[in-house]
This record gives sequence, C-alpha cells and structure tokens, in this order.
Amino acid sequence: MRLAGTTFKEAGKEFPKGTVLFKEGDVGTEMYLINSGEVKLSRKTIHGNVVLATLGFGEFFGEMSVITNKPRTVTAETISDCRLNVISKDILETLITGNPLVALSILKKLVFRLEDTYDLIEDLYIKHVKQDKLRNVS
Repeated sequence: MRLAGTTFKEAGKEFPKGTVLFKEGDVGTEMYLINSGEVKLSRKTIHGNVVLATLGFGEFFGEMSVITNKPRTVTAETISDCRLNVISKDILETLITGNPLVALSILKKLVFRLEDTYDLIEDLYIKHVKQDKLRNVS
C-alpha cells in the first residue's frame, strides 16, 4: 500500500465489519490507510448521527487528531471487512519530515476537505436565507 511515494511493506491489520476504530472525542494516536474495505466517518448532532464520508481503497483518515493533538472530531467505523495500515504518530511524523510527497499528499487531502466544508457552509447559509425569506412572506 502506498501513501504518496511511501510503500508499506506489511499488508495491514484486519478489522471485521462493524468495528469502531475510534470515537468522536477520543485522543488520536494513529491514522489509518485503507488497503481494502470501506470505513464510514460520522459525527453526533442534535438530530442524531450524520455520516460525513464513506472511504475506500487508498484513502486515509484519522490524521487530523494525530497532527493537532486534539480530540477526534468524528467516529470511524468499518462498514465492511477491512484491511488497514495503522500508522502511529511517530511513524507519521517520520514520514512527513522525511518525504515531502507524503506531506504534500496529506496537505492536499486536508485542502479538499476544507473546500468541501466551505461548500457545505455555503449550502447551509443559502438554505437558511431561503427559510428566512419564506417566514417573512407568510
């Protein structure tokens, strides 16, 4: 399995369907790279759990908490049997400092997630404005 120029020699660890890898609020000590299977990322809201993303082969997750030393912002659960590379904070830091392609790969992914967040905020704002206009009309 690769992460922008880095090859992982081991095939990864197996996790059965329904395994909660980490929960929102947990301390992050490792990130994950998906070799096979799918993982859903969800977050608690006042309306219940909301699935934010479903990830598959070649995608990684869990890096934000590891990099920032802040609690996890989502819950990660396998939705099929999975094989994942589990990358510790020390290994991640070594990969980032020793291989600019790894750092760039993670940076690009974070930028894409930020763009998605901006799009979501815009959609929510537009929805809010429309609801305000409808209330004012009635």
